[in-house]
Amino acid sequence: MKNKFYFMAAVFAAAFLLAGCAGTGSLVLKTENLFRDEISPDPARLPNLDALIFKSGGSEIYGQVLKPDRSYGENRPCVLFFHGFAGFTRFDDIGQALCRAGCVVLIVHHRGAWGSQGKYSVSNCVGDAVDLIRYVRSAAFRNKYHTDAGSVYLVGHSMGGNTVLNAAVRSPGVRGIIMLAPCDIGTMVLKTSKAKMRTFLEENGLGVLRTDGFEAVYDDLVDHAADYAFPHAAGQLQNTSLLLITGELDSCISNDMLKVFYEAAGKNRKLPLCQHKNYRTEHGLMGSRVRITCDIADFILRTAR
Repeated sequence: MKNKFYFMAAVFAAAFLLAGCAGTGSLVLKTENLFRDEISPDPARLPNLDALIFKSGGSEIYGQVLKPDRSYGENRPCVLFFHGFAGFTRFDDIGQALCRAGCVVLIVHHRGAWGSQGKYSVSNCVGDAVDLIRYVRSAAFRNKYHTDAGSVYLVGHSMGGNTVLNAAVRSPGVRGIIMLAPCDIGTMVLKTSKAKMRTFLEENGLGVLRTDGFEAVYDDLVDHAADYAFPHAAGQLQNTSLLLITGELDSCISNDMLKVFYEAAGKNRKLPLCQHKNYRTEHGLMGSRVRITCDIADFILRTAR
């Protein structure tokens, strides 16, 4: 009971902090709706979802667009979610919460994964993210969903952390990136034997992805490893804020690698904000989703223009 009391107190404290920030600048988020539904009396103003279909590398990529209700007006932040390898772990609960608070949220399935066309590779994931950023910045998308081209945020879990970091390096103007238990696959490849990399990829779902086989995926990783390695990429970020969230008990990803990355990011004076949150969770970050949702909403409010 005591632990439950402290947990609830932490949640209410976070909600109070967020509510206090909700009017910052021109951004309006209803952070009180992160964990509750608001029923609109007007059916024309209800939240809804659309199919996401866009092109990347000549392939059709599929996903969802979550639309908040019409009361939020113009210039909504746009939050893009990218899954890890091979996409089993989902963070739709956080996406739905951010949508209830007023964000337009996109959840995407990479090339060769979960129905999207094309072949999966780590470099294709980065390319998909770059192309999606370009798509949401288009006038057609912004006019339809009332988003702000300058308030684009990227969220990536595990291998998706590599995706958002390296896509942001290649897409100047991304407002912020949120890396959830990210996998520094570039550093891993540089420090790990080919045989161990095969085992790592096969144990984590290589077989469910549409690829040209392990050799093709591995060769692609080797070609990009030095460029994608987190400490290197951290130094390339410009005018993009960073939120790193790790699991203290993560048995899949090395937190030692992530410490090196965060130190490198902290030395980059071109990052407006650099934050690290660490929770006593495993790689899937289960048991801390409410707190992580509050962290992300607070991060958006702190960094929005």
